[in-house]
Amino acid sequence: MPSSGRRVERTGSAHEKAMKLLVITDLEEGAGDFLATAREWAARFADWVWIVHVEGPDPAFVGYDAGPQEVRDAVAHEIRDHRKQLEDEADLWRETGLDTMALTIQGPVVKTVLAEAEKVEADAIVMAAPSHGRLHDLLLGNLADSLIRKAKCPVLVIPAEG
Repeated sequence: MPSSGRRVERTGSAHEKAMKLLVITDLEEGAGDFLATAREWAARFADWVWIVHVEGPDPAFVGYDAGPQEVRDAVAHEIRDHRKQLEDEADLWRETGLDTMALTIQGPVVKTVLAEAEKVEADAIVMAAPSHGRLHDLLLGNLADSLIRKAKCPVLVIPAEG
């Protein structure tokens, strides 16, 4: 279980289930609204949360070594920035009494999310509704559809505001 050292005890009936949620985010524009909504939902139903951002596959595998040093440095800087964003977000979740762990993982998104959900024995995967159109789905597929079809636990897709 994640441990923040700042656990707030919750009150409730003895039969309540302690849900474990895996919340995935792309950290793109609009992710803050999704994470705020997910945090409100999780505060009512969960005790443990893993906030996960999946970076692209290992750069060495996709020719990362062949690029100029500036490109490698920029990618490394972006990954550090994402890690910091996740840690800041996890602090907000901890303030609501949720044991929260922030994870940045490299790999193919669907495979990585499914593996992590199984590893932490998540009761549900929580994600934002896709913000792209049908053409994107046709060409590249839809993350929500893939996770719903393949996950061993429920997938909660939170629609975009507006």
